[in-house]
Amino acid sequence: MNNLLAKILVLFSRLPLGVLYAIADILFFFQKYFIQYRSHIVTKNLKIAFPEKTDKEIKRIKNKFFRHLCDFPMESVKSLHITQDQLDQRLTFKNLEVLHKIKAENKNLVLLCGHIFNWEWLIGLTSSLPSKKSYAVYYPSNNKAINELTIKSRESFGTQVITMKETARKVMQAPNNGESTFLMVSDQRPHFSKIHYDLDFFNHNAPVFQGYDKLIRKKNMAAVYIHITKTSRGHYTYEFIEIMPNGKAFMPNEVVHKFYYLLEENIKADPSNWLWSHNRWKYKKGKDY
Repeated sequence: MNNLLAKILVLFSRLPLGVLYAIADILFFFQKYFIQYRSHIVTKNLKIAFPEKTDKEIKRIKNKFFRHLCDFPMESVKSLHITQDQLDQRLTFKNLEVLHKIKAENKNLVLLCGHIFNWEWLIGLTSSLPSKKSYAVYYPSNNKAINELTIKSRESFGTQVITMKETARKVMQAPNNGESTFLMVSDQRPHFSKIHYDLDFFNHNAPVFQGYDKLIRKKNMAAVYIHITKTSRGHYTYEFIEIMPNGKAFMPNEVVHKFYYLLEENIKADPSNWLWSHNRWKYKKGKDY
């Protein structure tokens, strides 16, 4: 079954994006009127984040979100059969000079972003990075075929894919010479048994991961937030914003707080473009942890 799925996805990846977007439109129709995948979670999350918005405004954001969500798997599949030149026509990178400045300081770099569409097309960034080595942290799914294809699409552009469990070892082993960049999508919700820290996110308590914060401080690395904007269908702008310490060095959890501040601002700029189907505020402080 896994091999069959892989062959189907590879076959689909050879279709033009226009055809894949037509399939996405059909998916959206079925999602809206029949499937309604996680519809109640999306509505709940939007109302938590934007209590000031009317039901009509929430519905409009929700519909736009599901359009993005239906486009996402099509663009991800296309990643299996897309060239650097094709990506260059669709992606814009702003403030790349920030990365070159960090490289000149001989500091290794952690790039942080949220699940904002389309984070997967950051594979097109590799050729623009000043560092010699780049690593993308990923979270394996339960489907072997999906894992293999995810690794294939990301590594085809020169980035080495590492699991979350491998990240600390790779970061600690990398020489402090500015030649290593680590890309981390960092807004996941930890399991309640692994919650060690929380903060305010859209005026609600949210458990967060701290691992990247600890690694950045321990290895004296630079941190950069990637502000993602969907400018039109299949076209994205990635802006690099350096996260600076308040003093000479980062204090514990300073990077985490600044990351979530920048993430919230990114989401507010286009509320429909974040992964609202994730049950971000599932766990309640004092009840679940």
